[in-house]
Amino acid sequence: MMNCKIAVALTLLGLFAANVAFAVPGFTSDAPQSSIDTCVAEVASHADFSDAANVVYNVQTEDRRVSGHKLRIQTLVYGADGDTVIREYAAACAVNDQSRIKRFQIRQKNK
Repeated sequence: MMNCKIAVALTLLGLFAANVAFAVPGFTSDAPQSSIDTCVAEVASHADFSDAANVVYNVQTEDRRVSGHKLRIQTLVYGADGDTVIREYAAACAVNDQSRIKRFQIRQKNK
């Protein structure tokens, strides 16, 4: 009977500890919106949006080994009909915690 109570107590203690661990904020790999805005603006300054009816940015973020985040940005430039992709860009951007660009590369994919 004593072993059963100890097992139940340890199980409840473990569940409580797991619940607290999942509730702790700050463990995210998503970049803040200011970093995303900085990198998307850099893409916009290098990309050709002439004849574009619509531009779509697909952004993926992850933590850097040092402070900040790495972003991969796929930019699709749609033509006047709104369905045809007339240009596509792939960009890599590394920003620090103050949303300053440390590294930036862009290339046009469908030339």
